Amino acid sequence: MKFEYMVGAVIHDLKNQLQTLLACEQEALSHIPEQYHDLLKPILQNTNRLQNDTMQMMTLFRMEKERDFPMDDAWPHDTALDAIESTQLQFPNIRFVNDIPEEIQAFYSEDLIHLALVTLITNSAQAGATRIRLSAVQDNGLTIRLEDNGHGFDQSVLNGEQITTKNGGSGLGLYLIRQIAEHHSSSDTAGKVRCSNLPKGGAEVCLFLPVL
Repeated sequence: MKFEYMVGAVIHDLKNQLQTLLACEQEALSHIPEQYHDLLKPILQNTNRLQNDTMQMMTLFRMEKERDFPMDDAWPHDTALDAIESTQLQFPNIRFVNDIPEEIQAFYSEDLIHLALVTLITNSAQAGATRIRLSAVQDNGLTIRLEDNGHGFDQSVLNGEQITTKNGGSGLGLYLIRQIAEHHSSSDTAGKVRCSNLPKGGAEVCLFLPVL
């Protein structure tokens, strides 16, 4: 067996093991008296983070090997809802607003866009956000917009001089999101990501997916 297939299989198994562990922890939480829940919640949050990080690693590995991701008709409202549910446990103090119209339908890889939104939410939480709003519009493609009330982007990041200013940050989050956007490029239009700061404070990230 080729080395890359062995690595891929191990990563896939790790993802499944973490999903099973998370389910077991949630089941245990439902049977433990409420006064002890605060002791278990940090374990659940860390398991959830490990699962999301494993999904990032798996996606980067598949992209490096130029493996295809299934594209299909999808509903951005539902994709955003799944991403919110995947991160609410980890960030219970964030208020989420899903303003993506339920009737919007687009053609994209739901797994990749789900991962992009989870990564954006995680970045916002690490930037101190307590409120995150998701919206979307269709105009020659799909633009998904995330706004938060965190401290915003450092100007050096917006200028492209740095990829992150977080202590110990790798810049992997925005890199992965850009890779996901570019994966959705059509023959004549590129998928792209635009980052900016809001006049009232906080950050805005727009993920544009062209019509495929």
